[in-house]
Amino acid sequence: MARYRGTVISNRSAEETFDYMADFANAAEWDPGTATAERLDAGEVGLGSAFRLGVRIGSRTTPLDYRIVAFDRPHRVALLGESDTIRSEDTMTVVPAADGGSVLTYDADLTLKGGFALANPFLGLFFDRIGDKGVGGLRATLGGPAGARDRPQAGGMVASVVDGALEATIVGSFSSIGPKIRSRTAGWMPPQRLDGKQALVTGATSGLGLATATALARLGADVVLTARGHDRAERAVAAVHEAAPDVEVSYLLADMGEFDQVRALALEFLDAHDRLDVLVHNAGALTASRTLTGSGLELTVASQVAAPFLLTGLLLPALGAGAPSRVIQVSSGGMYTQRFDLATLVMDPDEYDGTVAYARAKRAQLVLLHEWVRRTEGSGVVFHAMHPGWADTPGVQDALPGFAKVMGPFLRTPEQGADTIVWLAAAPEAVQSTGGFWLDRRRRWENKAPWTRLSEADFIDAGAELWAWCAAHTGWDGPTRTL
Repeated sequence: MARYRGTVISNRSAEETFDYMADFANAAEWDPGTATAERLDAGEVGLGSAFRLGVRIGSRTTPLDYRIVAFDRPHRVALLGESDTIRSEDTMTVVPAADGGSVLTYDADLTLKGGFALANPFLGLFFDRIGDKGVGGLRATLGGPAGARDRPQAGGMVASVVDGALEATIVGSFSSIGPKIRSRTAGWMPPQRLDGKQALVTGATSGLGLATATALARLGADVVLTARGHDRAERAVAAVHEAAPDVEVSYLLADMGEFDQVRALALEFLDAHDRLDVLVHNAGALTASRTLTGSGLELTVASQVAAPFLLTGLLLPALGAGAPSRVIQVSSGGMYTQRFDLATLVMDPDEYDGTVAYARAKRAQLVLLHEWVRRTEGSGVVFHAMHPGWADTPGVQDALPGFAKVMGPFLRTPEQGADTIVWLAAAPEAVQSTGGFWLDRRRRWENKAPWTRLSEADFIDAGAELWAWCAAHTGWDGPTRTL
């Protein structure tokens, strides 16, 4: 079996998008792999409606009969298509967008039958190409925003070769060399405007967080910062206001390691705002000594794994109201050194190492990211993680002074480190997929060392275990798995 998932931003209302997709006779208009499509029965489209598609397979056209097996207008429609050789389950979920349009998630499972079943293990790459073409046709047909896209000035092939060479060197990729070269060869465009959007950035009083908040405000977004103290929060708000005087900038106070304060922050935000378009989880530092929070949990794990889980869950209604909305987790390249193991996530006092604890927490963030994707698919909320490379921030200076001294001339500025956060917050491409791990506007592998990789089954199990662990420690347990 092969599975394909794609997201489409539609200019049409949820009702219009749903009706267009439910009438599968329209498939020939948007799917290049469909030669013909017709309705086999009469009356209003609904549960049990039947369609016949002529599906292109190489030079041949093969009939594939579909019927609607689930119909919940205007939210979800599922069709089952079968022939002697193919079984296809297509599910389309539609949610209203804050701008009056809608977000369509297309989820398809394809299985070969009979003698062709032997090819099922190799079906994935072939099906990905088919799915990309179909979703591309939907984007053109439903009229989603094109937006400003990065246009490789030196050609796509050259940009990819240069990017790959940098990624292989680590130093070239993570240092300031990376964005300087990649921005030129890939022809980076300024991010799209965010006028009227609402963003919340945690840990935004300095470094990457402040650079992110400032950049989002310059793009027109109203920004809420989180901080632990009034003085630093007020200085940060003043700095953002100076850079973007025409937007609303405010702050909320919370120590992200204390769950009662995270709950209070979320309630305060929800009291003042009816929706949230962008949530950036940036708060968290590398601490040299082992510290416990008020709940008795080690600070690194509490503030960087459990707290983002809790805050995302509490703000999920606002994120749904802002769909298509984005949750962005700021990770670290240090996570490449660690394999996820829930049993060793919280380090014992006699073995505590701040650098290792930080890297393990960052690896756990990616495990949790994919569990969020499994549980919110079709909601219009997308989840991405990124790492900023080696950036010259107060956190790096305080936690890794030796590294900062040696690498000083090659460290990224906070603005260079934050660029991909801002791009993920604004680019139309970023809501056309979910669950990505990014650096310098490109999706990256989540493992560099083979020993850090989990099998697919173990990785899925790890997500469920970590979710349950976070729920037990924070007292919040949200949507069940959809997959």
